[in-house]
Amino acid sequence: MLIGILIVAAAFNLFLLYQDDKAGIFGPDSDQQTIIQILLAVDIATFFLVPVVIRQSLSPLKTINKALSRVKEGTYGEKIKYTSDDEIGELVGSFNIMSDTIKEKEEQAKKTDIAKDEFLAMITHELKTPLVPIQGYSDILLNEHLGKLNPEQKDRLSIIKSSSETLLGIISDLLDVQKLEIGQLRMKKENLDIKKSILKSVNALAPQAEKNEIKITTNAESLMIVHDSERIKQVLTNLIKNAMIAVEPKTGKIEVYMEETPSEIQISVQDNGMGIPKDKQKDLFKKFYQVDTTLTRERGGSGLGLAICRGIIDNHGGSVSVQSQEGNGAKFTFSIPRQAIALA
Repeated sequence: MLIGILIVAAAFNLFLLYQDDKAGIFGPDSDQQTIIQILLAVDIATFFLVPVVIRQSLSPLKTINKALSRVKEGTYGEKIKYTSDDEIGELVGSFNIMSDTIKEKEEQAKKTDIAKDEFLAMITHELKTPLVPIQGYSDILLNEHLGKLNPEQKDRLSIIKSSSETLLGIISDLLDVQKLEIGQLRMKKENLDIKKSILKSVNALAPQAEKNEIKITTNAESLMIVHDSERIKQVLTNLIKNAMIAVEPKTGKIEVYMEETPSEIQISVQDNGMGIPKDKQKDLFKKFYQVDTTLTRERGGSGLGLAICRGIIDNHGGSVSVQSQEGNGAKFTFSIPRQAIALA
């Protein structure tokens, strides 16, 4: 409104001066000349005043724009201070109400997610409990401590045991990933020899690899570094198992090797298997993502292993990545910093 009045006044003054120049509205009288000088001064003042007023009018809009940018980045609940009751004041009031509402909804969503994660962690723990006696009694029966079994009975019991182990693995993965989500997965980091942690995984899977005629090699060397041995073993076990699924029996080769840099050590699991298509690599570390669901159904798997690996390595302050070309195998690499994060 003020800008409009100033512009109209300036235009009217210029019109009067123009008419005076053409028709001599004002005479040579000194008072009339004073009026002309006043009109000129008003026009000059208006020329300088209008940009200032425009900048002041646009300033609240810039503030609103910056606040909207922060909302886009996830900063909620921020309020803009503006006291005028004009149209911009109404806009600022609407923004403040919107910001408060988004913040309230975000907090409610976080509480709901936490409650859901805690519930799932509890349920998966309870599901794990009855599987222990199933596996225990299967072992007792297979070892014939309660009497002789014919081949068909042994075969059926082996299926029961194998199925319970698969189910237990899926439940354990689900439990771990939920604990990672809510920050309750315990880590026991100690200054230990990384070679021992690597060999634990390799040796544990050696019988299965030999059965499938898959060759596993490692160049692990002794190196003291702060890490959770059991969790790093879990990461390596997941990666080696995935590699064993990807390679062909009899011709399959898996290399587990470590490299040192001044700031970290890198441990890689490389295979000569089927490889992973480029378009599927970006989703590999997401929960429940599976590259080939057919193989997963045949050999078991939850789609949680790589997500758990990333969570464990993130907790160690490292990173995990994949390099692969379809038909040319895959290499998964994770790092552990030499300057370890605080023991926990």
